[in-house]
Amino acid sequence: MTTPIVSAGSPAGNVLAQLRHGPTTVEQIAKALRLTDNAVRNQLRKLEHLGLVARTGTRPGISKPSALYGITLEGQVQFSTLYLPVLMEFVRVAESECEGAQLKVLMSDTGRSLARQYPPPAGARKSRVYAAARLLRSFGGMAEVRVRDGKLTLRSAGCPLAALTSENPAACSVLQGLLSEYLSAPVAICCEVGDDPRCCFETAS
Repeated sequence: MTTPIVSAGSPAGNVLAQLRHGPTTVEQIAKALRLTDNAVRNQLRKLEHLGLVARTGTRPGISKPSALYGITLEGQVQFSTLYLPVLMEFVRVAESECEGAQLKVLMSDTGRSLARQYPPPAGARKSRVYAAARLLRSFGGMAEVRVRDGKLTLRSAGCPLAALTSENPAACSVLQGLLSEYLSAPVAICCEVGDDPRCCFETAS
């Protein structure tokens, strides 16, 4: 699982947790959390902007209908601690059942498929690599671009897939495939793996 967008116990987190019980009105949330209606509306606006909450309909009120708010799938994900253990176990099983080259192809294809969910950057190769660095940072990496010997290198002091790559180096191929597809260019892995994994990917300038 990725790092939660909202923290448990924060005002937004408490509102989101309340919505796990089912579509609810502002007034109901305010009563349950002992907040003002305006305070709840402020948090709902933030959660809607993040894609964690959506309006799901209306409920008849005394003077006018009240809007109903429901938690989205992305919002539900914020509460799960099972995604990462399942993914790590899947990689372990895949590694034991697939040949090395076959596993890397599977991982790379996974990354390429994921990349298609993001609009590809335009412009020269260098500007596209900087866009890729921003994309990696949005995933939790610390990507920086370096230019050396005719190559553009994406380096990160933190790996967004550290929990996987520390045990399964083949998981680096996920990001390799993602970057190759996103940049529409071949990308080579130069990552450091182990207890302190660090991302490194190279492409021609």
